[in-house]
Amino acid sequence: MSEGSNPTPWAIPDKWTVSQHDFDPGVRKEWQLPRRVRVHEVTLRDGEQWPGVVFRKDEKVRIAHALADLGVDRIEGGMPSVSEEDAEAIATMSREISGSEICAFTRARRDDLELALKCGVGRAIVEIPALPAQVKRIWGTPEKAAEKFLAETEFAAQNGMKVTLFLMEASRADTELLKSLIVPCVKYGKIDSLGLVDTRGSALPQAMAWLVTTLRPYAGRLPIEIHAHNNWGMATATTLAAVAAGAEVIHCAVNGLNGNAALEECVMGVHALLGVETGIRTQGLMGASGLVRDLARADWYKPFVGEQVNAVEVGIGTQMMWDRRDDPVYGRRDIVNFELIGREAYEVVLGKKSGSYSILIKARDLGLPEPDKDAIQRILAEVKALSEREKRAVSNEEFRAFYQQAVAGS
Repeated sequence: MSEGSNPTPWAIPDKWTVSQHDFDPGVRKEWQLPRRVRVHEVTLRDGEQWPGVVFRKDEKVRIAHALADLGVDRIEGGMPSVSEEDAEAIATMSREISGSEICAFTRARRDDLELALKCGVGRAIVEIPALPAQVKRIWGTPEKAAEKFLAETEFAAQNGMKVTLFLMEASRADTELLKSLIVPCVKYGKIDSLGLVDTRGSALPQAMAWLVTTLRPYAGRLPIEIHAHNNWGMATATTLAAVAAGAEVIHCAVNGLNGNAALEECVMGVHALLGVETGIRTQGLMGASGLVRDLARADWYKPFVGEQVNAVEVGIGTQMMWDRRDDPVYGRRDIVNFELIGREAYEVVLGKKSGSYSILIKARDLGLPEPDKDAIQRILAEVKALSEREKRAVSNEEFRAFYQQAVAGS
C-alpha cells in the first residue's frame, strides 16, 4: 500500500502502527522514494560466506525455491568459481526457477563470466574493489580498472547476460575514485545497474543516503542498488535510508546471515516505515527463516560480541591480510580492533570458501614453515572436501594433519 492511498499510512488496520512522524512531509520532503523496491537475495552467496556455513547443492536449490515462492525478484545463487558443486547448483536454479531472476557473483574476469554463462544465469553481479590500494594492486589505475570492466561487460552483453557493477567498499571510497569507475561504465559500458556496497557496515544511514544522492547523476537512468552489512548494527537502517534517497534494489539475506542486511527486517521496514511495496509475500518469511537457520546451522548475526564476528574464511579477505602480513594482526585493526572489547583481533577459519592465502596464514599462525604452491593446493583440496562433506569448519588439528601429509608428499 502506497503512502498516498491511505490518510493514515502509519496505521494500517490488521497490519501495523508505526510512528506518524515517519510520514510527516517535513521528514520526507527531500526523499526520492522509488515506486517499488526490488529485492536481490544474497543468502546463497554472501550469506554462505559466514565462517563454517556450508550449503550443499540440494540445500541451495531448496532455499532458492523457497525464496522464489516468497516473491524475491532476484536470487544470487552463488559464485560459480568457488566449486563445481556451486556451479551445478546455480545451473539447476536457472533451469528450475522461472519466477525469479537467477544471478551469479563474479570477479571482472573472463573465466568467471564464462562460468556464469555456462550456468545459464540472466545476470552477473561483477565485483570491482573501489579502494585506491586495491585498484592499484589489481589494475594499476582507475582508468585501467574501468577499461577491464568495459571489456568484460561487453562480453557479457554480447552473450545476453545483464551486469550489475558491484562497487566493493564504496562506502569507504573517495567519491572522485567512484566517479572515475562509474562514468565510463555508464557511458560506454553495458551495465544494467549500479551497486553501492557498505562492505564493512560502517556507514551511517545518513552517509549512505548522501552517497546515493551524490552518485545518482552519474548513474544516469540506471537503477542504484544498496548492499549493506551489519558490522556496526546499522544494516537495516542504512538500507532504508538508501531507498529513501532513491535506491531501487536492496540486497538482503535471510536472518541477516553473515551480517548482511536482514531480508525480513528490510522488507517489513520498506513496507511499514517507507510505505513502498516489494512484492514479497511476507507470510512466508517465518518459514524461510526457519529453513535457512536449520540448513546453515547458524544463528543471527550480532555485532561485536556475536560468535565469529572477528573470523575470516573467504579467500579475498585472507588475500588482503596476506598482503599486509608484516602489519600488526595483518592490518585487521584497521577495520575494528576487537581487542577493544576483550576478544582476539582476528581468527582465520578454514572451510569451503577458503583460498590459498588462508592456508598460508593458518600455517604462519601455527608456526609452520610456508608450504610450496603444490602443497598449498593439496591442503586446500583436503580442507574444502572435509568442510563440504561435514558442513563445518576445519579444526587446527585437522589442518596440521593435512599440512604434514601434503608437505611429506612434496
